[in-house]
Amino acid sequence: MQINILGSCSGTEPFAGRHHTSWTLKTSEGLFWFDAGESCSYTAHLTGLDLLESKGVFISHPHMDHTGGLPNLFWTIGKLRAVRGIRGKWELPVYTPEVAQIHAAFAFLSPTEAPCTSPVIKVREGVVMEKPLFVEALANRHIEKTPEGDGRSFSYRITTENKRIVYSGDIASISELDAWIQECDLLLMENAHHSPEEICSYLADKKAETGRVIFMHHGRNTMKEPEKTAEECRKILSCPLDIAFDGMSVVL
Repeated sequence: MQINILGSCSGTEPFAGRHHTSWTLKTSEGLFWFDAGESCSYTAHLTGLDLLESKGVFISHPHMDHTGGLPNLFWTIGKLRAVRGIRGKWELPVYTPEVAQIHAAFAFLSPTEAPCTSPVIKVREGVVMEKPLFVEALANRHIEKTPEGDGRSFSYRITTENKRIVYSGDIASISELDAWIQECDLLLMENAHHSPEEICSYLADKKAETGRVIFMHHGRNTMKEPEKTAEECRKILSCPLDIAFDGMSVVL
C-alpha cells in the first residue's frame, strides 16, 4: 500500500510549496482520501494518482484547512471522466461529522459543468467502514460536541493488509490517542497544536509501539525549520520518523 501526502500545512497563512491537510491511501482496492485541503486533487493528479480509482473520502472535522479542496476534488473527477469519454452516473461516498457542509458543497457544484451527487455518511464513534478497508473513528476534543452529544472532530484508525494506520486529525490532547498508539504500524500525527518534540517525548514515555511516525499538518515553527525539527525529534524517539512535505509518497 502507498501513503501520499497531498497537503502538509495546517490552517496558517499560505506557505510556499505547502497546502492544507490531505492524504490518500492507495491499496489494491482503490484510492481512499483522508481530509481534502486546498489543491488536493491538483497535487494528486500531478503526482500520478488516478483519481478515478477513488473509493471514499473521510473528513476528520469541518474546518476549512481540511475541507476546502473537496468541491474541486469532485469537479476534477468529473472533468477527468469527460476527458476520457466516460459517461454515466458515478459516486464517491463522503464520511463526515458535518453532513450539511458536504451537501452545501454539492449544491455549490450543481451549476457547474461537472455537477455531482454522492452518498454522505455521518461519522460517529466506532466502526465507520468494514470493507474494503476497516476504518474506525475516535471522537476527540478539537471541536466541542453538538448539544445532542454528537462528535464533530475525529481521529481515524485504518486496518488493511495486516497494517494499522492511525491518523490523529486535529486533537486537543495527545492523550486522546492513548488507546491507539500501541501496536500501530504508522502514526500520521498533526503538530500544529502540539510541538513535535512534545509528541515524541509523550510517545517515548508511554513506550508506544509505533512502527513509524510521520508528522503532518505542520505549524509555523516546523515549516520554518523542518530538518532541525526532525533532528531534534530523532534524539527522543527511536522509530523511523519523517516531517511530511507536499507530494511525499511512502510505501508501507
